[in-house]
Amino acid sequence: MKKYSYDNIEIMIADPNRQLRASLKGVLHQAGFRKISDLANLEQMEEAIRIKCPDILLCDINLEGGNVCSTIRKLRHNQVGQNPFCSVILFIDEPTEDVVKAASEAGLDDLQIKPIVAQKILDRIVYLVEKRKPFVVTTDYIGPDRRKDHRQGSQKISSMPVPNSVEQKAKGIFVANDFQEDVNRTVWEINAQKIERHAFQISYLVERIVPAYKQGQINRESLGQVARLVKVAKDISQRLEESDYIHLADLVSTLCTVASSLWNSGTLPKRKDLDLLVELSAAISATFKSHKTSDAVADEISVSVRQKYQD
Repeated sequence: MKKYSYDNIEIMIADPNRQLRASLKGVLHQAGFRKISDLANLEQMEEAIRIKCPDILLCDINLEGGNVCSTIRKLRHNQVGQNPFCSVILFIDEPTEDVVKAASEAGLDDLQIKPIVAQKILDRIVYLVEKRKPFVVTTDYIGPDRRKDHRQGSQKISSMPVPNSVEQKAKGIFVANDFQEDVNRTVWEINAQKIERHAFQISYLVERIVPAYKQGQINRESLGQVARLVKVAKDISQRLEESDYIHLADLVSTLCTVASSLWNSGTLPKRKDLDLLVELSAAISATFKSHKTSDAVADEISVSVRQKYQD
């Protein structure tokens, strides 16, 4: 087995069981880890992550104080802490379908079923050093690539390596400033990928929403798709400022307005909203397909669409 240096790797243990925390700290210390903190609830964990994100987070899914999976998702989406690529190992009591699904969709690296076996944790840390999975970005998910096969009819999405402080510190090659620059570059790239995935999702939703509404076949699924369109449009609008697609801001802003108008109309949509959705979706999609849409062209499309909406 290769010899790694663990003394600079920062580990945070968040679990309501004091005895488990103490036991894990002892085993980790014996294995060479020296920077170990332990916490008992979600509020403490989130506050600690905001102050300084650990390299490895070991946490229980049932921490008191909120939804742990939601916090992990916020971490992955760079909404809490300074390192969305922190390695996460989650503890669960029972591997029920709902629990495993919620945990996996949050973006964790590994799942361990209680009672926790310390040697398995050490083995998983070695795996994170040597073979950590690359990340994948979809319209809903950011995290290690869990896919086994490409789903037919879905968008083909490539995985990407992300900064791994566990590997760098274990191998003695970690440089703080270089690592943070790498994190910032990767966050920028992920944000761009997220915008592109959203553009694909907008096209997918509009292709289903408009025919259903025009044919009077509005049902719960249709309304759910409109609600999702509103959510995706708002998220892409917020992401544009930190991207190379800022010239689409007006276009996406109009999409938000039209999608919200359609949602508020219930089962009595305005014909104008439906027609504009198709035009807006096509314009946004064309930008990502051609990579040639200039600021001037995007502005021209935006002005044309706004005029139609105001008429």
